[in-house]
Amino acid sequence: MKTISRLDKLHGQNLIWFSSLIWLLFCVAAFIKFSWQEEVDTKIRRYIVSETMDASRLVNSNLNKLTESVNTISKLATHSRGDHKHLKQMIKNTVINTPGVVHGGVIFTNTDSAETQIIYENGSKQKSEISLDRVRIPIDRITQAQWLPPYFDPVAKAWFSKYVFPFTNIQPSEGETDNQGIVYLDFSLESLSQQMLNFKLGAKGFAFLISNTGQILAYPKNSALGLDISFFEADEEPLLSTIASQLHLGTLGSFKHPVTEREHWIVLEDIDHLNAKLGLVIEADELRHSLSPSYEYWDIIWFIVLAGIISLLASLNFPKDNKAKTRRLFTALSLCLFSYLLLLWFQALAPKLLSKGETLLVDHDSASLAVIEKTQHQEIFNKKQSMPIKLTIQTLTLEDADQVNIIGKVVTEDTGDTGDTGEKIPPLIINNASECRWTLISSLPNRLLLWQFVAVVKQPFDYGSFPFDREVIELSMVPSPSLNKEFLIPSFSSYASMRSESLPGIAMAEPKFGNWKILQSYFSYLNETVTEDDTLTNLKYNIVIQRNITGPLISHIMPLLVISFLTYFMLLLWTKDEKQQALWGFSTATVLQYCASLFFILVIAHVALREELNAQGVIFIEYFYFLVYFQIIFTAIGALAFTTELKIPVLENEQGLKIKQWYWPILLFLSLAITYVFIDH
Repeated sequence: MKTISRLDKLHGQNLIWFSSLIWLLFCVAAFIKFSWQEEVDTKIRRYIVSETMDASRLVNSNLNKLTESVNTISKLATHSRGDHKHLKQMIKNTVINTPGVVHGGVIFTNTDSAETQIIYENGSKQKSEISLDRVRIPIDRITQAQWLPPYFDPVAKAWFSKYVFPFTNIQPSEGETDNQGIVYLDFSLESLSQQMLNFKLGAKGFAFLISNTGQILAYPKNSALGLDISFFEADEEPLLSTIASQLHLGTLGSFKHPVTEREHWIVLEDIDHLNAKLGLVIEADELRHSLSPSYEYWDIIWFIVLAGIISLLASLNFPKDNKAKTRRLFTALSLCLFSYLLLLWFQALAPKLLSKGETLLVDHDSASLAVIEKTQHQEIFNKKQSMPIKLTIQTLTLEDADQVNIIGKVVTEDTGDTGDTGEKIPPLIINNASECRWTLISSLPNRLLLWQFVAVVKQPFDYGSFPFDREVIELSMVPSPSLNKEFLIPSFSSYASMRSESLPGIAMAEPKFGNWKILQSYFSYLNETVTEDDTLTNLKYNIVIQRNITGPLISHIMPLLVISFLTYFMLLLWTKDEKQQALWGFSTATVLQYCASLFFILVIAHVALREELNAQGVIFIEYFYFLVYFQIIFTAIGALAFTTELKIPVLENEQGLKIKQWYWPILLFLSLAITYVFIDH
């Protein structure tokens, strides 16, 4: 009686049902992904709202201290007599110990004392000579405690907001004259901006403060302080213009950065003391990746789609013979594994985020944030100790496996500095260049100079992910010491776009050189430790390059694939039928000869690969060489065992049918394991 196996029961309809199950799994995974995305976005909303509330409490707390201090001074001022010794000391202590306060005082409008004003400025003694014009208080119009509109002090060269408190001695003692006047404290808007920088908003996030009338009270770019945000045009200040359009759309919103075109979240919170709004801006993707490390692994959904398509195709014209059915199933399994392998390799070629903590410089706002973050001193950016430069790269040449020759041009302002020979001094120093030659090309209008440089940069490439390796060529630059500048800053207006994908600064005919293509270019800042207490802020120009996959595909991946097919064909020749052996020329000696030939070809290619890359450790593609070595050795040993008297069931059963069937699935599974373990995907 003939037994019915599982293969006999297998029909094309079963694969259709299996394909439907996979598609159902795809729908479930897609639903989970969208639900997860919504959950992550909800977390982002909660996070930035929580951060905004914490920031609001911090700002209000500092302002509360200031108003309480003014109230305390006013109580003492109502009873102060004589030389006002205690009052002066209290004003001094308040100015020194209250964060953000730079000067303050008391102006008497009705007193029996000889002194009509007491003013203390942080870092100085009491000053009675400070004019009332500089104090800027409309005394006649002050009837209650209030914050006055921000103003610019030409002496301090900074923006301030003043808190004023009118006082009077309502019940004076007998024989006393009522003490009346105004207590005030000047609060620095730049110090408020400095407080904003201490909020934990990621590498690209920042905070701002805008009054209800539209004045900018705190912002990373100090030149914008005190100005009306509605006056900024989109072509001059695109980010401020975008923020202005968001102020009346609710307390929580999102927008695309006008330069990078990346999604940002914005949340607003009222600051009652200042009649202003505190705003926080955070890049959405930065938070998504930090809140969910598995964010980038959701591309596996596309593998489910491919598996469903392959299963559906495998069900068409499904054979009735069991051996044919087995071949169809193993072919479908191999195609699924191969499609997933290609998906992982495609992920390896996908663009990556910037390094953690690295700030992309796209405008003066981001440059201000980055400089203050690196130096921890806001004053450095305010003193205009920066030198704007326009850098363009004209030629990139890979001289060696770890050495890049760069030819470029730099446009800088003419400072008039010359060396001992009377020649102009190069405007900057490329710190990481082993050799650098400068040539002054010409003088340009508006006191600008055009320089050309040829630099040799020792760039230690990491070939561990070859052929999916991605490198960053860096130019680390500082101003020449003779220029008396603190740091360099890109001339943002000189570039058509500062988006890294637009390749600002690349002036090559095509964005590629040798076997590499240029993916991105951008500016950032890097701190270099000079001494234990001193650091140097370098302007870093980064060129992100990726190897062109076509060359390695032809010279390395294709030969490995061909050898894998040849070893598979040798497995198919395994037979103990003497007529077929004679017809196919199958023998142990023939198989060993073929294996030896393939082995030597592979060894030569392997050695050439390591010499080409000057590799130190084991690189990614070498694991596939090791896998092919294993295939050749297994084929040789298997053929020897198959043709001898050794009785190995897996070799004897239908002339090694199981090995022939599982060859590609096992090979592709091992390739997947190698990719998952040894490549940064």
